[in-house]
Amino acid sequence: MDEAATLLFVSGEVLRPAELGASELEALADAQLVADFHCREGWSRLGVHWRGVGLARLLEHVGASEEGRFVTLASGGFRVVLPRERAEDARVLLALEQDGVPLDAASGLPRLVGPSDWDCFLSVKGVDRIEVTREPAEATAERIALARIG
Repeated sequence: MDEAATLLFVSGEVLRPAELGASELEALADAQLVADFHCREGWSRLGVHWRGVGLARLLEHVGASEEGRFVTLASGGFRVVLPRERAEDARVLLALEQDGVPLDAASGLPRLVGPSDWDCFLSVKGVDRIEVTREPAEATAERIALARIG
């Protein structure tokens, strides 16, 4: 992977909009999480170990304003919208590694992950943009995920 290539754009109600590549994300990596992953298709993976950038840290890094009460994380048309307090939960991160193995584009770098009680569609693979907004954007993740399961 080209380390200089932009993986993630951060914009909206922030003081310092950012274009971050793998090396910038790695420099911000400060968080770990061990969580179970339950898919609505009926399978689970227990005790998955994630390492990456705490979403709260990333929001602080870009200077997210207090007026920005919602955080949209997206990969293409797949969008999750989190209230700011949920986005800043210490258990929410953009994963760079899963079970000690670095993620790459094919495995979803960077990947939004959270606590075991999260719905599976919130774990967005390949997050390519984050926008901090005053009002919630349209969330599409649940609809798209449930359509895939049929």
